[in-house]
Amino acid sequence: MGPFPTTSRQKRFLLVVVDYFTRWVELFPVHTTTSINIAQILINEVFTRYGMPVYVLSDNGPQFISYLFRNFCETLGIQQKFTANYHPQTNLTERINRTLKPMLAIFAESQPRSWDKEVSKLAFALRTAVNETTGETPAFLMFGRDPKIPLDLIVGEPTEGPPTTTIESIQINEYRNNLIHNLRCTYDLVREHSEVKKISQKTKYDKHTSLRQLNVGDLVWVANVTPQIGGMSINRKLQPKYQGPCRLIEQLGPSTFMVQRISDGVNLGVTNVDRMKRYFEPMSNEQPSTSASDTSETEQESTESGQSHTTQKQADRKRTSSRQRKLPVRYSINSY
Repeated sequence: MGPFPTTSRQKRFLLVVVDYFTRWVELFPVHTTTSINIAQILINEVFTRYGMPVYVLSDNGPQFISYLFRNFCETLGIQQKFTANYHPQTNLTERINRTLKPMLAIFAESQPRSWDKEVSKLAFALRTAVNETTGETPAFLMFGRDPKIPLDLIVGEPTEGPPTTTIESIQINEYRNNLIHNLRCTYDLVREHSEVKKISQKTKYDKHTSLRQLNVGDLVWVANVTPQIGGMSINRKLQPKYQGPCRLIEQLGPSTFMVQRISDGVNLGVTNVDRMKRYFEPMSNEQPSTSASDTSETEQESTESGQSHTTQKQADRKRTSSRQRKLPVRYSINSY
């Protein structure tokens, strides 16, 4: 995320790492977003602290698709996955960023030289907030308990005397058992809650989405979201809404395709069907030639039409009576 105002420690970007299950957030202010810098942070600050993940889901940024980062994941046995271009619904980090950006903007504006020192407070706020999807705080899902917050320090908690060694051992064992039990119960509830939420979200999505059956080889238009044409910025009102035609060259998922622009062969990358609409070939301007039989039939129809029109005129003319009308004698002038 970034760039932001450069701090006194030369930090301009923010690396956001989110655990997909618990929604636990790690924030790292960085000077550059190179592949080697990100790999070092992940191995030193994340993997050695929480363990190796099964897979890493990221956007299609150059630092993630580079040979160095791919080799880094392969060496550690981590599967690398990518989100569809310009489709943040599949990227949990993008959703966290929508919440984080307004909070970070306040610090960046008021403290442009030291906003990186406030990042830990923002991370704590995200970790202790109840997540809508899981129904729990990321801190509880990660550690089995919620950390103290400033309000707890104000209200206070009941204190107990220092336990003996035997009691302490019993308490530690009891806490361990309770932690395992609570985590198992919570994980089961989270899985159930997440499945219900996914079904609800899918129902809402399908309600406002028309069915689009696309296959490999089809021609489509692709929504144009690039704010530049020919390296020059243009007004979005003047920018074409779609580019194409493009061909679907490979299907990667139920709703994602690898797309290639036909005009110059440029690969547009992984694209979701939400950004596509079917392309139809333009209709030909050539008119079919008229045969002699068609011409004669047309002339015959024209003759019949003329005869019919003449007959109609004669019929209309006959409807007018030729009888002369005479006034009664009593109305005549000579009668007086």
